Amino acid sequence: MNGRKLQMSCLGRSLALAVCCWLCVGIWGSETAAEKILVDRVVAVVEDEPILQSDVDQAVKQFLIQRGLTNLGDAEAADLWTEALEELIGNKLVLAKASRLGITVSFAEVQKAVERAIEENKRVLGGGDAFNRQLEMEGLTLEGLQKLYREQIQNRMLVERVLAREIDREAVEITEEDLKDAFEKRKNDFPMRPDVVHLATIYLGLESSGKARAKALSEIEKLQDRILGGEDFAELAKEYSEDPSAETGGNLGKLKLEDLGNQEFAAAAAALAIGEVSDPVLTPFGYHLIQVIGADEASGEVELRHILIRIKPEEQDTQEVFERANEVHTQLLEGAPFDSMAVRYSSDQATAAQGGDLGWLRANELPDFFREVLREMEEGEISQVLREPTGFRIVKLLEREASRPYTFDEVREELKKLIEQEKVAETYDEYLRGLRNEFYVDVRAQ
Repeated sequence: MNGRKLQMSCLGRSLALAVCCWLCVGIWGSETAAEKILVDRVVAVVEDEPILQSDVDQAVKQFLIQRGLTNLGDAEAADLWTEALEELIGNKLVLAKASRLGITVSFAEVQKAVERAIEENKRVLGGGDAFNRQLEMEGLTLEGLQKLYREQIQNRMLVERVLAREIDREAVEITEEDLKDAFEKRKNDFPMRPDVVHLATIYLGLESSGKARAKALSEIEKLQDRILGGEDFAELAKEYSEDPSAETGGNLGKLKLEDLGNQEFAAAAAALAIGEVSDPVLTPFGYHLIQVIGADEASGEVELRHILIRIKPEEQDTQEVFERANEVHTQLLEGAPFDSMAVRYSSDQATAAQGGDLGWLRANELPDFFREVLREMEEGEISQVLREPTGFRIVKLLEREASRPYTFDEVREELKKLIEQEKVAETYDEYLRGLRNEFYVDVRAQ
């Protein structure tokens, strides 16, 4: 088998998949009541809970999406249908066990998760208007979708709590001998490690132009004054923000600050009390005003909205940065230390502190123009000044390694996860076999 098949065989039976079927029906792919009446029949019963053919069909659709499968043969399709049915039976058994054990979840917990799911749908679809259009296309109302999600999410939470109580993941032991044995058996199944390059860069962003930055700052300060004067943050965001979130009044939804991916933005948000508006915050995207509108201490999530004014350099600004990049390039060719020049001139603060070092990168994941430049470079060589949409970059090729097999140390942690998932899946299968002896299960002819 190839690397992808290896991954699917190990991951496809994980506990995550064991509970995913409860989210199979959602805002996409729902069926009307009339369609269910026409095609549905009971294919299995667990205790007094029926499993309908449409439930299994919907789970199959979800599996196909998750695994990227298309054009299955009859035998493969039949096997997948049976697998989906077994997953649904397993979940019903665990829910029956939850009822017997008295395990419950509160309405407040479920409602918070429902709200997060709705907000995520809005984000994925591109805002509230697109979300409402999708609801209309599916023949659903917001209340109907919330009701559907509420039942599914409650079931998912119950399953997770039963498994956390009944299956001890910590009891799964994986020795170094297990890992080495698995590596020897599977090393031919892993894909080759691709070409990698070790790079350092100096990036001079167009936002570093003083004139362009001053203009954007002036615009954001005017909006800040209007908000402090009593105007509504969300309405101003809809009218002036240059971010896709403008459509929802700048709302970014509920998230954890560490997931934002921008230290300046996260630090400014962390310093705000609920309802407070930040001073202008500069990031590579431009200037922001940030407002925290909610916080959940239990989950560590906050709800934010922001207004973004992008820095729009003019021709003169671009020329100014280009000339500075050429001056830096000249000094590098004359022998100036690359790391010291990166600390001094690079506007990418995250890498500047490391002397511009980007670490090892997969060559096939770099932008096309980057790969073209690197193809002609030797180790230790410095590129010409490269133009990017948002600035100029100078690259130094520190080292290069051609494609080769992965070593044990490189795949050790991944192997450990795979073996753990397999062992937990085996424990889960054994647990389900025990539940089949404990509860009534009737699987009817397909």
